[in-house]
Amino acid sequence: MLAVESGSVEASAAGTRNRSLFSQVRAAVVRHLRSSTEPVFCDDENTAEGLRAAGLTASHTYPPAAAIVALDEALCRDIQVLHARCTITADSSRGRTSPWLGHGWLVDFGSQSRLVLGQKASRGSSILEGELRSIRLGLQAARNTYAGSMLGETEITVRSDSQLALRMLTDPGFEPPSANRFCREEVARILHCVRFSSVTFSWVRGHNGDPHNTAADRLAVLARRAQEAELGHEETLRLAEQVRLDVAVDIRRSSMALAA
Repeated sequence: MLAVESGSVEASAAGTRNRSLFSQVRAAVVRHLRSSTEPVFCDDENTAEGLRAAGLTASHTYPPAAAIVALDEALCRDIQVLHARCTITADSSRGRTSPWLGHGWLVDFGSQSRLVLGQKASRGSSILEGELRSIRLGLQAARNTYAGSMLGETEITVRSDSQLALRMLTDPGFEPPSANRFCREEVARILHCVRFSSVTFSWVRGHNGDPHNTAADRLAVLARRAQEAELGHEETLRLAEQVRLDVAVDIRRSSMALAA
């Protein structure tokens, strides 16, 4: 507020030729204080000296408690705005003869935040088990990015191309023939994870050009094949980074198409 009203002051302004400017700064500060003797924080030592010469009690060593509280509140508000909405897209991959399930997920908090991509392989016998586990891993990635997302501070949309997995999460008691003990355990873990959150489970058609779904599918396939081929950690990360770059381009193109 003061910067808008009085302008910024360079450190060299402590000289006599800028005394008028410092007097204006002093007047602006005093208007927002209860008294002219209330300490004022300035993070530049030379500018603090100039303010003291103009008659203000200024310090560059530490901010007053009120300023710290105000800064914390402002940061919290900005962080909450940045994380107000989140889209999690998850997918899984299972080979014909492999015991490995691949999991891929993409967490998107919006255009001002960096996409969070992840992949993992685990042993399993059911693609439904893999889809549910991928959803759980995506939710965990969102929580690790912003803890408040699981406390109701974020509008979360979880997207999957598995209608059976989504129905198990939204229709209590529904259990398809392909569900096993591990599927039930994953459902319980997911519902426990989102018990305090604002979450919507949404179906997305797979292999239909959706950039988020495409990325999650590629990551899931990468995780499974990397495990099957026994690829090294660095090589797996390199391939995953290429997926990140590709999906960023695809999402940018999709946004431009929608804008047009």
